[in-house]
Amino acid sequence: MYNPFESIESRLSNIENLILDIKHLPENNSSILSKDNDPKTIQQISKITNYKVKTLYGYCQNNTIPYHKKNGRIFFFKAEIIEWIKSGKQKTIKEITSENDEFLASKK
Repeated sequence: MYNPFESIESRLSNIENLILDIKHLPENNSSILSKDNDPKTIQQISKITNYKVKTLYGYCQNNTIPYHKKNGRIFFFKAEIIEWIKSGKQKTIKEITSENDEFLASKK
């Protein structure tokens, strides 16, 4: 006869072992548990960037966006995506004018 309590007890034991493993990780590996270092799925990155999943797959295919591939699955890291977004900063008119003034002043 099936005893559901045995199944629950077994699951609780597995959870307890996992918690003990995490508790005994070395200090320098604690960053693995950091939320920002967790790999994100393409759906999660779609929500962060407001790009459609299809668009993100195209960026991956063209190596436009930073991503990681393991066993045929694509993963992203939020910090890398934020840096990628920041790298596309457009200069303001004031910045462009200032650069032009500096360039022209250096040519005199």
